[in-house]
Amino acid sequence: MAKYQLKPKCLFLDAKVYDDNGIPIENAKIDNDLDGPHVMDTSTSPATYLLLNDAAAFIARFIVLGVDTDFIPQLLVSEYAPTVVEKPKDQVAAVVAMLKPKYLMDRYYPRKYDTPKKGKDGNHQGKYPLDFKVNFFGVGAVKGPI
Repeated sequence: MAKYQLKPKCLFLDAKVYDDNGIPIENAKIDNDLDGPHVMDTSTSPATYLLLNDAAAFIARFIVLGVDTDFIPQLLVSEYAPTVVEKPKDQVAAVVAMLKPKYLMDRYYPRKYDTPKKGKDGNHQGKYPLDFKVNFFGVGAVKGPI
């Protein structure tokens, strides 16, 4: 189970134009020379980029979001018909191999998770009780805690 994130100063850009409903507009151009999704490294001057086709961009979106690479083949099969996608694990591995040397690094979590502290009786001793009562004006949209 591998999770990745983009290296510092790297960007994933989806160069599509969407309408108000979030649906891509066909044949719409953006005001730059890159008319497809790409990964860009801005740490170099000039910036370098890797132009992706639609299938690689679909996989790369999930990789840069930190989705476990073991689950991405299932997403491919659920998005496209199983007969359309040939060897989804190999396709995900190919995209990871293409992006990893220059644009990806292993995902890390800079903040350590602290479990809630428990009291002597084994229960959480929080400062604030959970109180879900509503006030006597609790009619319609005027609801709130007491």
